[in-house]
Amino acid sequence: MKFSLIASSFAPRNLVRRIKMPTALVAFFALSGCVTAGDDFKSETSWLKEGHTKQEDVRMVLGEPRFVGNSQGRPTWTYGYYRYVLVGDSFTKELKLYWNPNGTLSHFSFNSSFPEDKGQTQPHKKGQPQGDGF
Repeated sequence: MKFSLIASSFAPRNLVRRIKMPTALVAFFALSGCVTAGDDFKSETSWLKEGHTKQEDVRMVLGEPRFVGNSQGRPTWTYGYYRYVLVGDSFTKELKLYWNPNGTLSHFSFNSSFPEDKGQTQPHKKGQPQGDGF
């Protein structure tokens, strides 16, 4: 009896059913042509205050950075969200933070190609805090 159950699960019709589902899933994702990388984050940057916002503050709001690096001897953190599609427009957004030696924000840059972010960025004078943040 055991042999007949095992043998029946490998019968040609059952084998075809077992192969169809994973193949269909792979084909669906391949044809959809959409790949995302990174964690999406709010595009609002008014809470960032140069000279005041601390690394701990940023970690509480955004979590761990996607990339860490160095620019002219200063630590940098980059938060990025990338949505690539096979057909149509791909979108990206990045927030790059530059840190002072004491762990406060030196300056930052935000870039996005997402349509909902158009008009989100407000120019401000260097060194002046933005918004009501930390």
